[in-house]
Amino acid sequence: MTEVDMDELMENLAQCRRCGICRDAVYEKMGFDGVCPVWKNTAGFETSFMRGRIQVAIALIEGRLEKTEENAESLYTCTLCGSCTAICAAEFDPAKCLESVRQVLNEIPNEVRDTLAKKIIENNNPYVDENKTRRNWVKEVGFDIPSTGEVLYFTGCTAGLKLPETAISTAKVLKAAGVDFAVLEDEPCCGSVMIRTGMVVEAKENAEKALDMILKSGAKKILVTCAGCLKTLREDFSERFGLDMPEVLHVVEYLQSQVTSGKLKLKKSDKTQKISWHDPCHLGRALGVYEEPREIIKAIPGMELVEMNTNREAAMCCGAGGGLRSYDSGLAKKIAADRIRDAEDTGAEILATACPFCEHNLKDGAASIESNIKVLDILDLLAQRLE
Repeated sequence: MTEVDMDELMENLAQCRRCGICRDAVYEKMGFDGVCPVWKNTAGFETSFMRGRIQVAIALIEGRLEKTEENAESLYTCTLCGSCTAICAAEFDPAKCLESVRQVLNEIPNEVRDTLAKKIIENNNPYVDENKTRRNWVKEVGFDIPSTGEVLYFTGCTAGLKLPETAISTAKVLKAAGVDFAVLEDEPCCGSVMIRTGMVVEAKENAEKALDMILKSGAKKILVTCAGCLKTLREDFSERFGLDMPEVLHVVEYLQSQVTSGKLKLKKSDKTQKISWHDPCHLGRALGVYEEPREIIKAIPGMELVEMNTNREAAMCCGAGGGLRSYDSGLAKKIAADRIRDAEDTGAEILATACPFCEHNLKDGAASIESNIKVLDILDLLAQRLE
């Protein structure tokens, strides 16, 4: 189902009480002031957080505001992280509604959004022209990985093309855990960024193509390391597009019991390192996966988990989601730098996460403030500790 019920959408948008809680609410248990990472890292105008965006959206839809790229800008300077949804006293889901608004208003020109969609449709990824290079990392793992099998590791565009070390680490950990798995020969993009930026018709076509390739591989279970891929394949493909998917799991869900039980053998350590955990928005707030990665970290010898002030449902975004990194990379990196400072405040030497897109942006945020904290995917951490 790709059509938006306009009556329902307008009714939902009208639920915004314009109270401002999603700008500067206080999480009383944590003493944390502020919810919206975009508002915090911009000039703080009304359109920098959800209350203002909703008013702009209503005016554009009703025709009281001319449908120009400039007037719609505030609709895209948002990561769709869901912090505002988590705190909303009106039980309103502004992040979900803004996603629908982007779909309804996608006739408004937006060069970044349209370029991303065009790249994915033509190249099966948003990064490079030659998609088959995304499997180059397989040559470095030291063993053969077939392209068909009942367990499929869906690598994702960012791990496959930007952070291949995460894909390599995942393969090594799965091999050590005794998992026979496959990787597609010409894996397509899951289409998450198209959905989040309003190109839903194109995303549905992409989803159908992706599912066809997945089913031809013989996959009965799909494993991912990207939180965006997880939400898209597990939730959007089935609930939004009505596609009958195999089971989809993040690798931290799949491996948690093997790590905590000791079945996956890890090296002992003579020293203790402090490590903090960043909850990816699509893994945490969207799908409720909070404890599995924490249990894995606690089971790694020599690792002491130290939580940031905002964690789990209250965790602040890395800044990369919702198309923001492409639309305004400078703002995305400012938000990432804030998250790095949160991690530094814990005294951690390592900041781990479970999403290559988060890792990529957090590394850039760390570099922008010359932080010495090491940003790693949790699979990289496990791979380093394999016996």
